[in-house]
Amino acid sequence: MLRRQFALLTQRRLVSEMSTRKVQFATNGVSRVVTLTRPEKLNALSTDMCAAILPTLQEYSKSQLNNVIVLKSSSSPRAFCAGGDVAKVAMQTQAHGHTGEKVNRPQEFFVQEYSLNFLLATYDRPIVALMDGITMGGGVGLATHVPFRVATENTKWSMPEMDIGFFPDVGTTFSLPQITTLGGTEGQLALYLCLTGDLLTGADVYVAGLASNYVSSSNLTDLQARLAELPVEDSERMYEITASALEEFSTGLPEGYQFAYSPAKLDVIEKCFDINLGLDAILKKLAQTAESASATPETKEFAVETLRKLGTKSPVSLQVAVEQFLRNRHSDVESALKQDLVTATNMCADPKVEFAAATKHKLIDKQKTQFPWTQTSLSVEELSRIVSPRPANPLSLLRFPGAVTWKRYPHHSKFMLPTEQQFRDYITGSDGSGRSLAVSRPEVVKYFSQFNASSKGKTGIEYLCNLVCDRKCTVGKAGELHWTD
Repeated sequence: MLRRQFALLTQRRLVSEMSTRKVQFATNGVSRVVTLTRPEKLNALSTDMCAAILPTLQEYSKSQLNNVIVLKSSSSPRAFCAGGDVAKVAMQTQAHGHTGEKVNRPQEFFVQEYSLNFLLATYDRPIVALMDGITMGGGVGLATHVPFRVATENTKWSMPEMDIGFFPDVGTTFSLPQITTLGGTEGQLALYLCLTGDLLTGADVYVAGLASNYVSSSNLTDLQARLAELPVEDSERMYEITASALEEFSTGLPEGYQFAYSPAKLDVIEKCFDINLGLDAILKKLAQTAESASATPETKEFAVETLRKLGTKSPVSLQVAVEQFLRNRHSDVESALKQDLVTATNMCADPKVEFAAATKHKLIDKQKTQFPWTQTSLSVEELSRIVSPRPANPLSLLRFPGAVTWKRYPHHSKFMLPTEQQFRDYITGSDGSGRSLAVSRPEVVKYFSQFNASSKGKTGIEYLCNLVCDRKCTVGKAGELHWTD
């Protein structure tokens, strides 16, 4: 018995030492700092990194002197976090085959990673994620669930899972439809980004709502010093104080800035990437747009290019991704992450899924050519089998004291740029104000830049107001705006 206990203690010590080489924890005034320190892998998350962060965050939540958590990277400005260590998961999947308990190592990773996402989403203190550099896949998962997501000019944001035969996981099919600001009110931009794997950079990440703040990389050191000296307040008040501190260091949009997607491209995204349509209907709408005689050259070209991009992705992954959006976007965060856990584990165990081979092709063998997908589609039964729980393999997230779940983030919308839904509600008078008079463009800009509690004074708010009005509104004879659906 003593020998066994000693062996367990030794194993835990070795894991702890390994973890602290990849993650560092520090106290900085009233802030607690979690720094990813795995530069050789661009801070790709491993099982032991997640296992080290989880209990540390739980301990931090008990401290009366801890006001704010900062998530950062030692590799900035090159990378915040390039994702989960899917290369290792792929090798484990291939090494252990595709049956039953032999896939337990990948499953263990997903349990740890998604449990960390759940803890971040339900944490009782402000968390600030500094996305200074590459932020992809699992790195998006670290940031998307926290209320303060800081983009810099170095941010490179993407969900590239379609290229390796996987799916947009880490709760993004729940989170992204809630926070994307443009391209429709039903999460169409979120679906587009996850299916195409498009890379957004710098200010685009902020304007799209994927970041709550835009700060120059050169200001991050001073920002962290400011966060370390924030006065101790009750937890709810701390969110407002943290938001004010972040705004002190915000950077204006670059001179002459234009969002990555023009109004014409956003129209295509809104009309074609309706989550309720299903994959076949999405592809059909894109093809119709590309061939439409009434469409502008820009619209046609964008539809053609989007179809080309989707044609290079895993057909199985595209089907699974759309299904995950359907299941998760109106769910609660815990249920969405549990759904991701089921799907991820099943994909690693299903021989029809080419995740392991495609990941080896792209990330291990570093092949520049497109992976030759052999599975062109899934039947209804096959898709159901991938996304459904298996009674023989019950799965659950780790549970944390006091953790609660919700369908809408309690703080995200208070501290980010407004979404198209918020603009629509104000312009149409559906915002609960009881206003019956129509508003003009100057009035919209004035309201959101000077009076709206969540957006007044925020970087880029006037630009966003004008972009939304240009795309979604017509102007009446008296200068009043009319929203067009």
